[in-house]
Amino acid sequence: MQVPGLLQEYKGCLATRKFDEVEKINKEINDFITNEINTTGDELWYFAVDLLNEARRFEESVPVYFAAASLFKKEGNLGEMSFCVSDYGWRGMRGANMRMIERDVTMKDVVKRHVIPLMHDIKNQMLEMTSESEEYKCRWYMRRVLRSIAMSEELAGDDVAANKAWEERRVW
Repeated sequence: MQVPGLLQEYKGCLATRKFDEVEKINKEINDFITNEINTTGDELWYFAVDLLNEARRFEESVPVYFAAASLFKKEGNLGEMSFCVSDYGWRGMRGANMRMIERDVTMKDVVKRHVIPLMHDIKNQMLEMTSESEEYKCRWYMRRVLRSIAMSEELAGDDVAANKAWEERRVW
């Protein structure tokens, strides 16, 4: 199955709250895009932005953002990953969260159980790639990342997790 079909299946599983299937399909999308398609993290990131903003396909933008972050990691490009993740992706993922919840309040569950864990995974990918020479720049980006996670936790109605993310941001 190609990416458009996987994205449709992903969206269907989100709608029916089949989170085990969602995780499996997200991994398939990520593996296919990062191993089979000749593209860059930048190109994929902008595709995710287009899915979110122009096509209004909020749910489908999430696994594309995640695959773009994986491509940046594969490329070993922390600078681009940090810039795109903090400036485009986090606003994009947070925007997708907000729009999904505005459209259907029951999507808070999807945001909490699926999207926010992906956001944490991308944050951890950034940390794994950070060298001592890039630590200062990473600190700035990490504060922005944690802000988006905290705001998404608030959108999902989890004040405890939001406070934890805000506290982690203060440490950075």
